[in-house]
Amino acid sequence: MPSYDVLHADERTMLIQYSHEFLPALHREILSTGHLLQYPLTLRNGWAISDMITSHEQLSQLKDVFEAEGIPYEIGSVTQSTDPTDLLTDRQRRFITAAVEHGYYDSPRECTLTELAAALDVSKGGASGILHRAEGRIIKNFLGEPAV
Repeated sequence: MPSYDVLHADERTMLIQYSHEFLPALHREILSTGHLLQYPLTLRNGWAISDMITSHEQLSQLKDVFEAEGIPYEIGSVTQSTDPTDLLTDRQRRFITAAVEHGYYDSPRECTLTELAAALDVSKGGASGILHRAEGRIIKNFLGEPAV
C-alpha cells in the first residue's frame, strides 16, 4: 500500500483509507469478472474477507481467474436463496421501493427521475444506474436467467 491513513484504531479493529496509483491484481481480477468488492473489507491474518452476491457461473469465472493469476483464495460458504427480494442489494431494494412509492413506475409517471433522485439525495445519474441494475436483475430473474 503506497499511501494510507489510519482513520480509527482500537484493541480489535483498525479502519484505514488507502489509495493506489495502480489497480492491485486482486481488484483488477475481481472487476474483470463483473464483480465489485463490497467495502469495508475485513482483513484478518493477511486475508481480505468479503461477502459476494453472485451467480454460480460468475463465481466459477472468478475462481478460474484467481487460479490463472495464482491468487490464493478460500470460499467460506455458498448459500442459495429462493427469496426473490434477495436478488437486490439493500440499496437497490430501497431505490426500487421508493420509485414505486413515488409513482415513478405509474402510467403516467407521478414523479420524474430527477425528482426521485432528489428524494433519495443522489445524482440523477446515480439513481438511474442503481435502478437500471436492479431492474436488470428483476427482469433476468423473471426470464429465468441468472442475475449478474
